[in-house]
Amino acid sequence: MDQQKETKPIRRRARGLRRMASILDAAETVFAKGGYDEATTHQIAAQAEISPGSLYQFFANKEEIAQALATRYVEELRHVYSTIFSVEAATLPFSQWLDQIVDVLIVFHLAHPAFHTLFDAPPSLEVAGLTHQLPQELQTRFELGFQVRAPHLSPTQRRLSATMSVQLFRSVPRLVLQGEETEQRLLVSELKTMLQRYLEPYLG
Repeated sequence: MDQQKETKPIRRRARGLRRMASILDAAETVFAKGGYDEATTHQIAAQAEISPGSLYQFFANKEEIAQALATRYVEELRHVYSTIFSVEAATLPFSQWLDQIVDVLIVFHLAHPAFHTLFDAPPSLEVAGLTHQLPQELQTRFELGFQVRAPHLSPTQRRLSATMSVQLFRSVPRLVLQGEETEQRLLVSELKTMLQRYLEPYLG
């Protein structure tokens, strides 16, 4: 009997987590399609195939949903960063290392079309705080990767090269998202070419 009592709350929590995840998935679709300002909780509930009342059991308003979605993006990106900028990854051959960084980051942006909707124009101070962290974190990860690959580089050169790389990664994914599949592949190829030609004299 006691085991059954313990099992039921665990199941309820698991169902609640799945429902929250489905609401965030739905919000991502709605935000990406029409923008944050035009989105409503009723649209998000309809996309999630639940009633607005069910949605409000988990999120009080659209702003809370946006903050939770932004938090999910940050957590996933930090996991991505820890993989592609690990010490082990930095010891790969230069072209392989660069391809991996570009491919994984582009896959993230393609999988999350609402990312730029929230991060280009943060809808709240909470989301803005998350927005501010990511470019600097990417900058730091690049600098550490450069230090492992090319310890002879000066701190100034590492910083400048990382800054230029981050700026490319902040702008090109937006272009990729706007293009058709063929155009997307061409843009990703161009991004790799630009980064390789720029960074290879320092890191190759």
